[in-house]
Amino acid sequence: MAGRDRLRDLIVAGADVVRINAAHGTPDDRAKLIDDVRAVSKEVDKQVPILFDLRGLKIRTGPLTNDEKIPISRGSVVEIVPEPVPATPKRIGIDYPDLFSVIQAGSRLLISDGLIELLVDRVERDKAICKVGRGGLLLGRQGVTLPGAFIGGGSLTAGDREDIQFAVKNEVDFLGLSFINDASDLVMARGVAAAHGATPPGLIAKIERPDALQNVRDIAQQADGIMVARGDLGVQLPPEKVPRAQKDIIACSNSLGVPVITATQMLESMITQPMATRAETNDVANAVWDGTDAVMLSAESAVGLYPIEAVETMVRIIKEAERDGPIRTTASLEPIPTRGDVALEIADAIARATYELAEAAHIEQVVVFTLTGNAARRVAKYRPSAPLIAVTNDETTSRRLNIVWDHSIGVPGARSGSNVP
Repeated sequence: MAGRDRLRDLIVAGADVVRINAAHGTPDDRAKLIDDVRAVSKEVDKQVPILFDLRGLKIRTGPLTNDEKIPISRGSVVEIVPEPVPATPKRIGIDYPDLFSVIQAGSRLLISDGLIELLVDRVERDKAICKVGRGGLLLGRQGVTLPGAFIGGGSLTAGDREDIQFAVKNEVDFLGLSFINDASDLVMARGVAAAHGATPPGLIAKIERPDALQNVRDIAQQADGIMVARGDLGVQLPPEKVPRAQKDIIACSNSLGVPVITATQMLESMITQPMATRAETNDVANAVWDGTDAVMLSAESAVGLYPIEAVETMVRIIKEAERDGPIRTTASLEPIPTRGDVALEIADAIARATYELAEAAHIEQVVVFTLTGNAARRVAKYRPSAPLIAVTNDETTSRRLNIVWDHSIGVPGARSGSNVP
C-alpha cells in the first residue's frame, strides 16, 4: 500500500497523532512523511499533530543486511566490541565508544527490550567477554540497555540538536525527549528549540530511566506532555515494578493537568496476527481506566502486518472502557498545584467551576474558547461527562489539542476519549 494511502486509512480508522522516529530514515524521508501527514490530514479534514521522537543517546547494536537474524544461544560465550560492526553468533558490535568505561565484570547488557541478556565476565583492552543469560534472534540496530550504569550527557546529543532544528523548520507539533534525567533537560531542549523559531514544538518527556521516575513531578511541571515509555523503563527496572510506575506516572500527570501517553507493546501480537490477545486488550483498557490521555501503537502500525486492524482494535477497546462515561481518577479531581500563582489559581478555579456546573446542569456540550489551548487542557483535566469542544483561531493550537483527552462517546463522527498516536 502506498504511503499516503496507508496514512489515510490509519487516520480514518482512528489514529489521532502520527509519531515520526528520528532514529530511522533520512532527513528527506522524514520531511516527505511530514508533508504526507499534512496533505492527508487536509484531505480527510482532521487535525493530526506530529510527534517527532528524538533519538537521544540510544545505544544500539551494529547493522545487519536486509532482514538477517543472528542466533545468540543461551549459555554460549560472545565477545562485544564498542563499535557498530555487524554481529555474528560469537561477536556483537555495539555503537557506543565509551562502553568499556561504564561496564565491568558482573554488568548486564540487555538487548532488544531485554529479550537477549549478556552477563559480563571480564573486560579486556579491546573487547568484553560475556556469557549469554538469555538467548534469541538478534536483528540489526537493536537497542541496548545497561542497567545500573551511569550514562551521562545523554539527554540531548549533537544529533538531537540537529533534529530539533529540522523539527522546528518543518513545524512539527511535539518533540519526544528520550532518556531525560530531570527537569533541566527540558529547559535545555526548550531553549534550543526556541533559538530556531518563534513557535517551537511542545515537549513530550519520555519517562525511561529510574532518575526520571524519581523526578517525574518536576519533569511534568516543565513538560507539555508525558510518555510512559514502558519498553526502556521495563529493562531499567525489574518488570514487576513497571505496572506501579505506570499508575504513578499517570496519576502525577493527571494531578497537574498534563497530557500523558501510555506506550510500548500495547497490541504487540498484532504485528503478526489480526487479533489482539485478551491480555493486551486488558492492558489497553486498564491504561484508560488509570487515566491516560492517549495509548500508543509502535511496531504494530509502523511495520506490522495489520496496522489498520490494530488502530481499529485500539479504538474499540477505548470506547468500551469509557462506555459508561469518562474516567475520573482521584488525581484528576484535585485542583492543579499553582504554587501561589494567583493567575493560575483563578484559571484553575474557572476550569473546575466549568466542570462542576456542566455536571450539575447535565449539559450536552462544553465549549471552551482558547488561544493557546491551556483553558481546554485545564477543563479536560476534570474529565466532564459532556463532550468537550475547543474553539481556537490558531491551527497549531488546534492540532496540538488532539493529544489531550476528550470524551466524545456517542457523538456521531466524533473521536474516542483517549487518543491513539
